[in-house]
Amino acid sequence: MQAPTCTAQVRRPAKGPREYDWAGVQLAPTADDFARHLLIRRSPVPNKKDKKTGELIREVAYFLCHTTPGTTLAELVTAAGQRWMVEEAFQAAKGQVGLDEHEVRKWCSWYRHTTVCMLAMAFLTAVRSRHIPAQPTSSVRRA
Repeated sequence: MQAPTCTAQVRRPAKGPREYDWAGVQLAPTADDFARHLLIRRSPVPNKKDKKTGELIREVAYFLCHTTPGTTLAELVTAAGQRWMVEEAFQAAKGQVGLDEHEVRKWCSWYRHTTVCMLAMAFLTAVRSRHIPAQPTSSVRRA
């Protein structure tokens, strides 16, 4: 069985766009009638050192995806590319509102701390977005 493949760029704002080779394999559906896919991402060039041999190898990552039936490989790749936006938001929350500075021993205390931090981050993002001027749309002038 041949798995569908594609090559696509994933935008990573901190590191710029990255191009990867993608493949998807459909797995058995869940009991709730969701489709399951194994999404495989591979770097087209060697970019990671092997821990045992020390030589450069092509990095491979795997994603287990639960989707509605009929989801295409391109849609899975787009969804996987959104992961970096979430990771960057958590990194910003760690630095700006102390998301990683909890010293709690119980789940309830951790949940309260995390909720307050995420609420503070949402507030800061909303305030910041109001103070950033809108980009003017480019218009072509004709003589």
